Amino acid sequence: MRSVHLSAIGHVHGERRKLSELAAELPDDLSALAEDIVTYRVSDAEIWELAAVAAERSLAQCAEPPDALVYVSQNDPDSAGSLARVANRLGLATCDSIAVAGHDCGNFGPALRIARDMVRSGTRQRVLLVLADRARSAQDRLMASGLSLFSDGAAACLVSADAPDSTDASFTVDAIAGRTQVRLDGPDLPGDALLATVRLARDTTADLLAGTGTTPDEFRHVMFANYRTASQKFLCTAMGFPHERILPGSVADLAHCFSADILVTLAQRHADGSLSPGDRLLASASGPHSWSTLALACR
Repeated sequence: MRSVHLSAIGHVHGERRKLSELAAELPDDLSALAEDIVTYRVSDAEIWELAAVAAERSLAQCAEPPDALVYVSQNDPDSAGSLARVANRLGLATCDSIAVAGHDCGNFGPALRIARDMVRSGTRQRVLLVLADRARSAQDRLMASGLSLFSDGAAACLVSADAPDSTDASFTVDAIAGRTQVRLDGPDLPGDALLATVRLARDTTADLLAGTGTTPDEFRHVMFANYRTASQKFLCTAMGFPHERILPGSVADLAHCFSADILVTLAQRHADGSLSPGDRLLASASGPHSWSTLALACR
């Protein structure tokens, strides 16, 4: 199957707040998070408004308008209404559109797969993918797993059949592998959830390598969402890669912006010179019951 292209990354985050301020509001001990996170982001904007700003920044880099829109949010209470509002604000009122949710922070993987398949089918040439979320309250900012702290923000990109004629950050999407394991039949034993995550990480990586005929040595970088450093190293090892290959996001400054992290990190690391043309990356997007592994190449 032919590759598609990811480009025109735009993103927006809320205002900086110190982790110490949140620690004063919550009964939880945030000392483990303080090893990695200094500030997180808070926004009073509606989720769809964050999405629209990120999308506008993406479209400003596009030579042609998209012919489809994929809107992704886990916490939006009115995703159908928000989808319409975003499309209207962007001047895409007649553009085919769809809203995606269900995998929490892992939504990026299934959503990118949808956009890719639209392009591969030949029915669409340029799909605007927009991911936006906001924590419902201060109490909801701490991930139940303790992996990170939620921030408010959004990211968008163009998924296209043709490579963009631009020097901005752009990538080929060579493959996406995903697995789901739903477990709702009673309480987990200690460590069960972690073991399930490790299995999904290992198995999707094996699926991707087998499907593309590649080896771990061919990937210069491994990327995760903005989880704690120790957690990223653990997951990287579980996938069969040395943790020295981790391409870090701005965890200290941005914390974890739901499903938008990977796009933001791609844009930031391209801008600071960490990525060079030809670099191959393995990116992972995980939710409570799913794991997606993506093979990307920097153009």
